[in-house]
Amino acid sequence: MRLIRTAGTLLAALALTVVGAQGRELVIAQGVDVKGFDVHSHGSSVTAEESVLVNIFDYLVWRTADGDFEPGLATSWEPIAPDAWRFTLREGVLWHDGEPFTAEDVEFTLERISRDESLTEYENYRQIRDVEVVNDHEVIIHTHGPDPILISRLSRLNSGIAPKHYVEAVGWEEFAVNPIGTGPYRFVEWRRDDRVVLEAFDDHWRGRPAFDRLVHRTIPEDSTRVGELVTGGVHVAGNVPVQDRDRIAASGVARVELQPSTFVNMIVFNVREGTETADPRVREAIDLAIDRELLVEGVMGGLGAVTAARLNPGINAAPVDQYFGVNPYDPEAAVAKLAEAGYGPGELTIKLYGSSGRHPLLPEQTEIIAAMLEQVGIDTEIEVLEFSAYTSRVWNAAAFEHLVVTGLGNSMRDNIFAMRALLCDGSYADRVGWCNERFDELMRAAETEVDPAKRAAMLHEATHIVATERPWITLFQQQNLVGVSESVDWRPRADELLWMFEAKPK
Repeated sequence: MRLIRTAGTLLAALALTVVGAQGRELVIAQGVDVKGFDVHSHGSSVTAEESVLVNIFDYLVWRTADGDFEPGLATSWEPIAPDAWRFTLREGVLWHDGEPFTAEDVEFTLERISRDESLTEYENYRQIRDVEVVNDHEVIIHTHGPDPILISRLSRLNSGIAPKHYVEAVGWEEFAVNPIGTGPYRFVEWRRDDRVVLEAFDDHWRGRPAFDRLVHRTIPEDSTRVGELVTGGVHVAGNVPVQDRDRIAASGVARVELQPSTFVNMIVFNVREGTETADPRVREAIDLAIDRELLVEGVMGGLGAVTAARLNPGINAAPVDQYFGVNPYDPEAAVAKLAEAGYGPGELTIKLYGSSGRHPLLPEQTEIIAAMLEQVGIDTEIEVLEFSAYTSRVWNAAAFEHLVVTGLGNSMRDNIFAMRALLCDGSYADRVGWCNERFDELMRAAETEVDPAKRAAMLHEATHIVATERPWITLFQQQNLVGVSESVDWRPRADELLWMFEAKPK
């Protein structure tokens, strides 16, 4: 053990020597690559695109690591009418090409994301009606009726402010491969499926970041990411498998940090008429057949907390006390429910899709879930695809027969965001085929309800409808492990953003 620790110390020292010779470089390993740099045209979770983009672009409102709001490109904000908010903008902010940031950039950005229905996150910004430019450093944002969570919208993915002058000069297609922002790092290079290279922006309004160069490497294989971490090839490695925790800790080169998350692992069903999972009794049987505690303890090594709805502590307007910590596992009831639906042992076959490279241990989760279904008499077929193939062939194409094993975060930290995709005209409508008029009525009313108690009651009822009808079922809130080099002073955030302005060399 002593020899291992000494060797690790030497490796860390060697890594720092190399970094010192080339400038202070921070290398991050992630499982998937970005699809491009159009800050308004991705719906990926924060650990993929947004964790790169957040270092290039700024939001109007920033969230601290604890989730509190603080000034970003806006220094202050206040409601001036039920459907209008005044924002004072930060002066002296520069784009990476040296041009000044102004209110016109805010107008340009917010009117795009609230009007372009082709954008992935349009549904979460369409509440913005228009942006009134008062002067270079003041805007009034007008909404379609009261918007109780406008500030939350402006502090999350897809709300990064884009440069009007540059986009109008080169177009969005060029911008998506050669972006500029106002963030602490400026774009240098993108080698697809390999790395994104950024350099410190000397004139950032927060000050210059401690590292001169930021490299996001794409390393899909978990074992390879961990291997690079313990040999000093990378300084931060996301989605570390729990079984590698001791290996990293013993290396002397890196440590493992626990990252709380809003990410909830779940199963999404195809409920279109004609498929077996259109029968609510089949979906309930699958729900009852899954032992969430076993998934958390046996697969995730205890890194999670079971939940029967897409919520966790810290999510606003959510009935956490009713669903969080609940494990409805009951295999005997599952068998009975299958019999009620007309299926005896081996008479129902369900296909499960999973993905690899994006979510920790998702292939293993998919296999264990299939085994649990087999135990109650459901035959299963499994197909696990690399994440980009899964996204294009299965998920975006709505081409899954029965169910997908997946997971979703909640960057808005509000219960309405957790369920918005299930609206009859929401982004899951084509994927799952579920529509409930009462659910839509509650969700639409909650969009403009400013009384917190009334709004919470609406969203609690909507949560209960989803939990009862099961267009999806949730499994557990995920906790992630992040590997961090002992040469770096940095801790992961609960929102999963790899915000590296906070990182410093030791």
